[in-house]
Amino acid sequence: MTESATTNFWERMQQIPRYWIYLLLAGVVTWQILRPLPLPVVPSVDTQGVYDAIRAVPDDKLIIISTDWDASTEAETAPQTAAVVHACFQLKKKFAIMNLQPPMGVKLANDIAKQAAKEYGAEYGVDWCNWGYKFGFDSVLLAMAKNIPKTMGEDFYGTPVSDLPMMKGVKDVNSIGLVVEITGLSGLTEMWIGLIQGPYQVPFASGYTAVMAPGYYPFLDSKQMAGMLVGAKGAAEMEVLVHRQDRGVKIITVQSWAHMLIIALIILGNVGYLLARRQAAREGRSAS
Repeated sequence: MTESATTNFWERMQQIPRYWIYLLLAGVVTWQILRPLPLPVVPSVDTQGVYDAIRAVPDDKLIIISTDWDASTEAETAPQTAAVVHACFQLKKKFAIMNLQPPMGVKLANDIAKQAAKEYGAEYGVDWCNWGYKFGFDSVLLAMAKNIPKTMGEDFYGTPVSDLPMMKGVKDVNSIGLVVEITGLSGLTEMWIGLIQGPYQVPFASGYTAVMAPGYYPFLDSKQMAGMLVGAKGAAEMEVLVHRQDRGVKIITVQSWAHMLIIALIILGNVGYLLARRQAAREGRSAS
């Protein structure tokens, strides 16, 4: 290979056609969907905080899982919800699903909890329940702090919540041991912290889509939030903690291999750039 041909080769390494990149990316994604090769997932401090907060809830108190998400963010929030639900069942913590916005969240979360309950032999109304969608945002939280049964009224199935066995002794905010807010919407966390966590010092944890999470780190720094699940990565980390490699791990496995391909292509392009410069310098010295 001549010096000129060598230089052209290094230059081509910097100019890989876009369609080849797309084909390689499609190939890696298809490979990991059909024959996944999981990479190690190490739970972060933020995810560990969510798990520890669930474990620390006293047996005589209730966990509220506020599932304020819908189909548009389901890829990230559904596996987060599932992992939190499995943690509650495994640690034998009673929980209630509720929803402030959008209404679809309680139905999707209810399906997740029903499926998980079968694995643990958990009974609806005894180990978990669904308070359903409650419209009113801050008004609901203010009223709930004073009287939970009256504010919630009927559950997802139309049964008065006060008739559920697990609701015996549940009166007001003092009956809540933890709130886990899982959402793809901004603004709801601020209401929970401003009206429930702040005034009553109720432990609070959360799960967000990856694009939302950076805006909520100040709440972690101020200790107003015990932990946070960040997108599919947070879901995968929580799945590791509950010893269930499910949808979150699958998503993050595909994502990680795709990232590795892009990193490899970036390195390849930079190597081509450096070698092309070196070759061009040699040709310049030879010509002189």
